[in-house]
Amino acid sequence: MTGVFINYRTGDGQDMAVLLNERLRDVFGKERVFLDSTGLPAGHHFPPELKRRLRDSHVLLVLIGRQWLDLQDSEGNRRIDNRKDYVRYEIRKSIKWKKVVLPVLLDGASLPNAEDLPPDIARLSEFQFRYLRSREADNDLAEIVAVLRQHIPVRQRPSQGPSRSTTNSAKTRRGVAVAGDNSSGTYNDNRSVPPVRRPPQPGEDE
Repeated sequence: MTGVFINYRTGDGQDMAVLLNERLRDVFGKERVFLDSTGLPAGHHFPPELKRRLRDSHVLLVLIGRQWLDLQDSEGNRRIDNRKDYVRYEIRKSIKWKKVVLPVLLDGASLPNAEDLPPDIARLSEFQFRYLRSREADNDLAEIVAVLRQHIPVRQRPSQGPSRSTTNSAKTRRGVAVAGDNSSGTYNDNRSVPPVRRPPQPGEDE
């Protein structure tokens, strides 16, 4: 199942979408993060596979830049006003399916007011948001990851064996700390510690 579906507007936030996709894949695994430019074959934009991934997702991240609301099509109409607009479709369906919707405001963008949005996605203005700013990218990405951790399991990395420092940790026996492996580096309880011999001084017999 896709944990996160990244929704963005071409011409307004695709670079941030790529950055966010790379960070989230590292944390949650590529199978739990979906971005159409990397998750679908070249030439496909909105095939049934994209719809399936949207339905299977748990969280929709809506990336909103400063031009997100006002970008126009070739006829001079706002893209968001077209009911078949992909961005609008993904938001509408996610609200209808009661998914977690997290607006991500990019570099000074503001969350649109309900009256500026089409009625079927007007509720987008009611969701809590997070920032993603170029100059604060590391901190902002960390905050977004922290939110997503509440809803999506993190990536399971291959387990590693015990470190050498653990295996070779110092062990104390009769007040003597000995570093080494568990078999050859310790004194048994019934074995006394050899006395320390000092070299003979001048005038003394060995």
